[in-house]
Amino acid sequence: MEKFNYPNKYFKMTPKRKDMADRTGRAVLPIKYTPDFVGKDHKWIIETKGYLPSHHDFSMRWKLFLHYLVGIKSDYILFIARNSSQVDQAIQEIKKSISDGEI
Repeated sequence: MEKFNYPNKYFKMTPKRKDMADRTGRAVLPIKYTPDFVGKDHKWIIETKGYLPSHHDFSMRWKLFLHYLVGIKSDYILFIARNSSQVDQAIQEIKKSISDGEI
């Protein structure tokens, strides 16, 4: 998501102040997401980080990323792996998809 300006009044809480800060007219920064591993010659993505409760914004970023891929009519195959055996499984599935000509 690109940066943008919200056209109406906008107040935001801040960790250093008791009152809210007036953010009216200021730029809202972009949301960025970079997958951990992306295929160069074939369309696959493996995500291995962020799938922890401590990364509370990951679900939102991932859903926005999926929405982006749907919007551009992407045909990437996607994997979210928590451990090395799941990464191994993703790699095997990628190899199979390449062999079958799916990607």
